[in-house]
Amino acid sequence: MKNSNQSSGSANFDCVDIYQEHGYLVRLTKGRDAKVQVFEVFGRPPMEREAQWAPETILRVEASRDVWDVLSPEVRSEFNRRLKAEGKPAGRWGADETAVQRLLGKELLVLLWAVELADVKPEEILVAIRNWVGLKAEERWWLYTMTAAATGLAHQSGMGWRGALRQALCFGTRNDAFHLGAVTGRGTLLPRANEAFDPNAGKPKRGRAKKSTPDDPGFLLAPPLPAE
Repeated sequence: MKNSNQSSGSANFDCVDIYQEHGYLVRLTKGRDAKVQVFEVFGRPPMEREAQWAPETILRVEASRDVWDVLSPEVRSEFNRRLKAEGKPAGRWGADETAVQRLLGKELLVLLWAVELADVKPEEILVAIRNWVGLKAEERWWLYTMTAAATGLAHQSGMGWRGALRQALCFGTRNDAFHLGAVTGRGTLLPRANEAFDPNAGKPKRGRAKKSTPDDPGFLLAPPLPAE
């Protein structure tokens, strides 16, 4: 891994410095047997007595670059949609390494674990992507937790929950994708009034608010409280 502090222009998804943040690192290898590798990185700030430091890592998955080339654009779109909603900068995949925020990295692994085996067909990969997009973030986190607890290492491909992820996410066809969330019959509760609702929230304010002074205390102009 590159031993340098990442600049704001480096390839990342809400993870500026993987050496100081607990996140995931996506590495693309080159050559005839090019692969995508995803490491969990236990980054941390260095202690004062450390002249240099290197975070511990765990290799979570290793899959074909052909698989990565199919799913990476869809994952990028999903992650950037979420980052935009949170008011954060959009991310991009780098040519060699990309740092990914911890929760987003877990979601990425759920999809890669489902399609990592060599016998997964192109049709299944496309179905898995659609089913993955149909899941809520919290559902992906839960699937990651259950899978990583028993079969979360790269060499455990296709075992236990890893095999179950393939059966679940790759189920369906391109024209009739099977969304796991549909099984529970999603709905909503009755709407509740938001007491903190402000119709002017987010709108630019014009002029400066007048400050109260000892000669003009604003609180004296407040409406009287009702008698009990």
